[in-house]
Amino acid sequence: MKNPQHRPRAHRSRGEMISTFCFVLVGLFFAGEARVLWHEGAQLKGGAMGLCAVLCVAAGLRFHIHNLWLKLAGYRK
Repeated sequence: MKNPQHRPRAHRSRGEMISTFCFVLVGLFFAGEARVLWHEGAQLKGGAMGLCAVLCVAAGLRFHIHNLWLKLAGYRK
């Protein structure tokens, strides 16, 4: 199996933009719900919802994270 050469690229297909928008939107919704749960006294549920919010936003930023990872890996060489 060959190791393909990864390089940063702009991800601009319609499907990628729709999924990125959905991930960020759901992440923001989860963040709001986490705040409500936390203030209602359900810290465990609020913390779990907050973790889900962070992961959804990270999924929305997946292409930027990948490009940053490649850039940092280039500095190590």
